[in-house]
Amino acid sequence: MNRSRYVTRPLDATDRAIIAALNDNGRMTVRDLAEQIGMSSPSITERIHKLEDTGAIRGYTIVVDPTVFGLGIFAHVRVRAMSGEVKRVAQMLIDTPEVVEADHVTGEDCFLAKVIVSDLQELETVIGRFLPFSSTDTAIIQSTTVVKRLPKL
Repeated sequence: MNRSRYVTRPLDATDRAIIAALNDNGRMTVRDLAEQIGMSSPSITERIHKLEDTGAIRGYTIVVDPTVFGLGIFAHVRVRAMSGEVKRVAQMLIDTPEVVEADHVTGEDCFLAKVIVSDLQELETVIGRFLPFSSTDTAIIQSTTVVKRLPKL
């Protein structure tokens, strides 16, 4: 629902500050956000609605630590679909709950997937599902150097 013609206006420094603040703390109250940005609460609320309308803010979420649930193996899996199997492999990635992210990429591989599982045996099982339709190359993540963050806005 587009509440404004804001879609045609480029994002400004205030929009970027709102997005950055909400990225740091999505549970921040509008009052606290308004105070931080230096605007009134109604103005901030209107800006947030406009950012939602344009798709600049697509949703709100929580960050979960998978290790709390016994999921301690993180891996990047490069997947090269066999001829004629790209759609099937894409659907398999979507349907596999252990795959938490997947991108269709250029180059020799078709997809780059991030998999989170409890142990190496489970990782082997997940990878095995794709082998009749693709080849894979797996890299287990030892540590994360850069935590997922906003791009430079």
